[in-house]
Amino acid sequence: MFPRCSKLFAFIAASLAVMTTFASAADAGWVTIKNDTNKAIVVQEVVTVNGKVVRGKPVKLLAGESFREFQSMAGVKSYEIVDAANTKMSIWSGNLNCKSDMQSFSVTTLQGKVGVTQLPEPKKP
Repeated sequence: MFPRCSKLFAFIAASLAVMTTFASAADAGWVTIKNDTNKAIVVQEVVTVNGKVVRGKPVKLLAGESFREFQSMAGVKSYEIVDAANTKMSIWSGNLNCKSDMQSFSVTTLQGKVGVTQLPEPKKP
């Protein structure tokens, strides 16, 4: 009786592990950031760990360029954008709501200030 029970328990545990893996993969999505300004910028993700600010890999974007980044979990991500000509000066920093599906953001200049706006999602056929 016990060998059958342990096999059933092992099967249930393995099934739960697989379902958890697929559920967390469904929360993932791509984030695209496009430089719609007329100058080069550097984009970095910023994370606070144990009270210390940790910056991610800097990505330099020329005018019109974009990059895609895979986010393993949906949530609010903090980014900082600096001028590529003067990397000591932050021209924008803020939070972006990265949902579980594909998200696109545009870096633009409006009245001399740099801002980031979310682009509408493409309609699915």
